[in-house]
Amino acid sequence: ILETSNLSEIEIEEEGRRIRLRKAAPPAPVVCAPENQLLEPGAAPAAAPAPPPEALPATPADEGLVTIDSPMVGTYYVGPAPGEPPFVTLGESVDPDQTVCIVEAMKIMNEVAAKVHGVIEKALVENGEPVEFGQPLFAVRPVS
Repeated sequence: ILETSNLSEIEIEEEGRRIRLRKAAPPAPVVCAPENQLLEPGAAPAAAPAPPPEALPATPADEGLVTIDSPMVGTYYVGPAPGEPPFVTLGESVDPDQTVCIVEAMKIMNEVAAKVHGVIEKALVENGEPVEFGQPLFAVRPVS
């Protein structure tokens, strides 16, 4: 069961007995050099050059936007139930206490509040996608 799950370790203690199961660490990645590059023993190949700054996509902060971030790891949902309308739509004004989406974690539906007064400019996650803690969900243009 542990091998087929996303867990890397589990520990159970019951009636004074403790059992800890841990997956084996994955093998170290193999680093290969291009054919025309000779390496000294133990040396790593040169890293690929980073793209120029102008090639990087603009972030919400670069555009004067703020983000509404996921408060936890879970699954992102736009509405209260399948087939129901979304909590918010693009271009809609939101208040700080307004629910903008749900993040489901361990079968508990957690409402996510806007925490800012503004206008929803971008949805950064698709309905039903897994999200990480702190992952931006919406880009919002603040309104005073």
